Amino acid sequence: MLRILILSLLLLLLAALLLIQCSGTPGPRWREPNPVQAIAPDQAGYGLAVTTHIRHSARPADPYPYPIPLGEPGPVMPLYSGGMRYPLYCDFSQQGLPPPLADNQQGYGIAITQQDNTVGYSKDCLHPVSLQYFYVSAAGSISHYQQQPLMPGDILLRLELGTINRFFYYLLMPVLPEESTSRSSAKLWNGKLIYQFHGGVGIGYRQGHLRAERLISDRLAELQAGFAVASASINKTSYGYNFLLAEDTASRVKRQFISLYGQPLYTLGIGGSGGGIAQYLLLQNHPDLLDGGIALYSYPDMLSQTLYALDCDLLHNYYYFNAADKTRWQQISQRQLLEGLSVSAQHSLKFSQQVVLAQLGSGIRPTLPDGATQCHNAWLGLSSLIHNPTQGKLKRLTTDPLLAQVNWSYWGDMAGIFGKDEHGFGHSLWGNSGVQYGLSALIKGELGAKDFIALNAAIGSWRAQADMRAEQISYLPLVDVPLWHTAFGRQNIISRNNNETAPRFSANIAAIARAYRYGQLFLGMTEKPVLDLRHYLDPELDMHHLEPSFAARERLQKRNGHTANQLIWVSHPGYTPLTEAIALMDQWLTRQEKPMQASDRCFAADGSVIASGDHVWHSGELCAATYPPLSNSRRQAGAPEHGLMFSCALISVDQAIARGDYQPQDMRPFAAQLKAVFPDGVCDYTRPDQAMPEDLAFTY
Repeated sequence: MLRILILSLLLLLLAALLLIQCSGTPGPRWREPNPVQAIAPDQAGYGLAVTTHIRHSARPADPYPYPIPLGEPGPVMPLYSGGMRYPLYCDFSQQGLPPPLADNQQGYGIAITQQDNTVGYSKDCLHPVSLQYFYVSAAGSISHYQQQPLMPGDILLRLELGTINRFFYYLLMPVLPEESTSRSSAKLWNGKLIYQFHGGVGIGYRQGHLRAERLISDRLAELQAGFAVASASINKTSYGYNFLLAEDTASRVKRQFISLYGQPLYTLGIGGSGGGIAQYLLLQNHPDLLDGGIALYSYPDMLSQTLYALDCDLLHNYYYFNAADKTRWQQISQRQLLEGLSVSAQHSLKFSQQVVLAQLGSGIRPTLPDGATQCHNAWLGLSSLIHNPTQGKLKRLTTDPLLAQVNWSYWGDMAGIFGKDEHGFGHSLWGNSGVQYGLSALIKGELGAKDFIALNAAIGSWRAQADMRAEQISYLPLVDVPLWHTAFGRQNIISRNNNETAPRFSANIAAIARAYRYGQLFLGMTEKPVLDLRHYLDPELDMHHLEPSFAARERLQKRNGHTANQLIWVSHPGYTPLTEAIALMDQWLTRQEKPMQASDRCFAADGSVIASGDHVWHSGELCAATYPPLSNSRRQAGAPEHGLMFSCALISVDQAIARGDYQPQDMRPFAAQLKAVFPDGVCDYTRPDQAMPEDLAFTY
């Protein structure tokens, strides 16, 4: 312990010396090239009117005369996802393209230069349609086609690249050498289309890009088998989670494809993480876009995971700064009682030095845990990226004077759907009013009543968007490494003050209702096949944990009374059964009926099937025992498995005690303290989300 204290003091001294030389302004490493110089006024456009659910809203006819001519950009204004918002950062240099077309002389967007002279500006990042050809050798090497002869096993691919709705689109088709002078000849096409989705965490405001070689490499086996592949940069969630805009764009990309090659036999979605979310939502929201999906490492949607993901930093703030007994929370097993997510004694805590410095800077002896948690290693920093309108991504997309003009958060990017508050900030849908953190542990006797009350009195909530402050970051000289002084977003957390109960936050009910109606939440409204496939990464503390697969399943069950159209496949990280998944989905979609062998299953590291069948994920069965799904902070607080609970119904503490919500624990002696912590009542999870419109309530 003495060694740790000495080391901590040395670190603090070293940090103090470095900070003297630090800058509050990042260097080139944290700035994208070709920054936006001025922000254009937003342009209004048609937004789809939704009265019940977007699934039932007719999309308008597309007036654009496809195909897009070579040498011209595609349609600019979205068809039905609203107008055009700015800034939009142009991602041309990241994929070796020339600058976009100049579209204004007023200085909006990025500067377009020729021979070091500015000739105009681009606010919309438009690129004319072009064709490229790629040669892939039998060994898998990818290069631009130079008219070389093809050897056995080699393949030639045509890539069409342009912009639709201001985002890059990509069409890949296997072709013969004699087709290299044609735009639409496709003698090798098997008639089937794969729409490729990609993941990542983004907050909009940029065009995004895909690397053609990576797209080819990811789908090479399918291209060799005659599949065509389509995608767009907005269908990579590294650049945003606006799934209405993503759908609008994907629909137009598919329309462009059909205008060139004809209607495919089917369209199969493939993609991981956010790319898996896209498939769940598009299968639900737009029944004619995809015929089925392979959702890798998926969640049901973006929004419901933010509930527990944004809880993580609240819990960290409690463990390190507000808990009376901080040593207790050095035990990762104790943290798991509250977090529900995976923990590991074999993993090191990421950014532990900065945690130590933050505690020392607050006059607190460091209390690092005896291992690491998924809540920390996987979700640390999410509050800054998606939730803090003054922060966003570290890499700056605009010149510094423009930073304060943009709402740099997921909520800001989604304001066109969720709406804005009275201060002009996008509504946040996160809230924790009535949430009893650690309730499950209390009921099981793993957390004492006094500790339970102390936790819930102190944990607090996130500040309103208008009250949030920027992260305090210094950049070390020479190496340009950021040092975060505001660990866990502490400056934006409302914590306990003078022994008073820390207030909770309630999200805007109307904004949540719009998220439901506009299909930003998965409600299980699809009968189309989806194969939910992932490696079991819970022991690795990876954010792609298993539990979300079953949250999606629970929603399908409650909506449709069955889950026959969803398969859950989980494998050891040493084996990826994607080839088997594509073959099964090909059979399912080609025959338009579920194959006999289509069932849940789990795989060993050598690729062997551990177990398969309709019951392998039931408690005690082999797959569930081999790869157990865990929990999250909201489920540990008593919320339902499906995870759709943004604004819970409230019940008074007296009613909860009388009803037996805490049994076998007797909370009557603590009733007064509980009322002080929850004066408006506690969550009543026997009733649905109070923000879910009644006409969208689950059927079963």
